[in-house]
Amino acid sequence: MLLSACQNFKKTQLVLFESLSFGMPVKSFEEVFGEASQVVEEEEMAYRDTWRAEDPYFKTGRLFYHYEQITLKGYTGRARFTFSKSHRLEEVTAHFPVTSKAEQQALLFNLFQTVKKELEALPDYQSMATDTVGLYDDGYRYKVKLKEKRKELWVDVYPTEDRYVESQVDKYTIRVDQFLMYQ
Repeated sequence: MLLSACQNFKKTQLVLFESLSFGMPVKSFEEVFGEASQVVEEEEMAYRDTWRAEDPYFKTGRLFYHYEQITLKGYTGRARFTFSKSHRLEEVTAHFPVTSKAEQQALLFNLFQTVKKELEALPDYQSMATDTVGLYDDGYRYKVKLKEKRKELWVDVYPTEDRYVESQVDKYTIRVDQFLMYQ
């Protein structure tokens, strides 16, 4: 009975990724999104047994799926999907590189509009608040209240600039983070 109750639980859909949702198991994710460029299991350093500190590194069970070439809504970039210890999707980060500051501002404006429309179109959308984020308050955090859920969907959209990169391709990027946060 508990198993059937878990299967009927409504999952929150991701923004920019139509067929993916939070809480999705790894196997279902791989069927929908395909094979990752790299899969990494998180490793932490701590002594489990302080009397016999032999190997301080241990696996936590969290998985990171890295995709180097993705195309979303006509934008090309890379993405990282984070899975919890129970191997359920819990966080998504997408990076969209551009070649100039002007192109970055144009893409940022387009992504603001696209993300806002998709959030308002979610089936369990109730209301939304917006905060500024980023080093110069040049990005937005959309906090979406969802019907009949204790968690809010937070989506951050903001520009980043790496002054130490030689290549113009990786210098300017737009970052989009998505995660659920308890209210």
